[in-house]
Amino acid sequence: MIRRALLATAVAALVASPAASAHVQVRPALAAPGDPVLFQVIVPNEKDAHTVEVTLQVPKDVLPFSFEEPDGWTRENKEGPDGSLETITWKGELAEDGFARFSFLASTPEQEGEIVWKSIQTYDDGSTSRWIGEPDADNPAAVTTISNDAPRENAGGESGDAEGGEAATPAASATAAPEDAEPAAATDEDSDSPLPIILSVVALALAAAALLLQLRRRTP
Repeated sequence: MIRRALLATAVAALVASPAASAHVQVRPALAAPGDPVLFQVIVPNEKDAHTVEVTLQVPKDVLPFSFEEPDGWTRENKEGPDGSLETITWKGELAEDGFARFSFLASTPEQEGEIVWKSIQTYDDGSTSRWIGEPDADNPAAVTTISNDAPRENAGGESGDAEGGEAATPAASATAAPEDAEPAAATDEDSDSPLPIILSVVALALAAAALLLQLRRRTP
């Protein structure tokens, strides 16, 4: 009996362990400083009840500027006194075995370090899961590390090319354009000059004078 009880306890622990790890995640886990990044909030339904609301606290110096609108969910933004975005709340409903993914573009802080994404998951039975703890806690908050070693995303094309290679090409072409246009402009000026007309008139006048002179010589 004791062995059966221990075995049943062990099986129950193994079954329960995947649900305990099904917490709210934010990707990417690594991002460059001062870079527009595509963030994704992944929310699994880790209870028998249905998830109906997710509130995400926006870390300091993170500046969201564009949002994807998933079907079946609404979004509410709450701003602080200084106009910065404090929280984002999505409302909808998840199936018991479902998950939701909320995406948005945001600029990362200029300084290296860790940004913490605290969130609260609310269910249709009135219960909540508060994902606000340390990484080793039962309810950990998601963390993104801001590092200069991370590749830059430039998601949404909000910042220029760091190397300046491609960005400089259109400017160089625009500078070269007037020089290429100079020969055409000179040709246009030559075609508008009155000199050819004057020369033609003078030639006609000389020809008429010569003809008149010849007629006078032939007259007795």
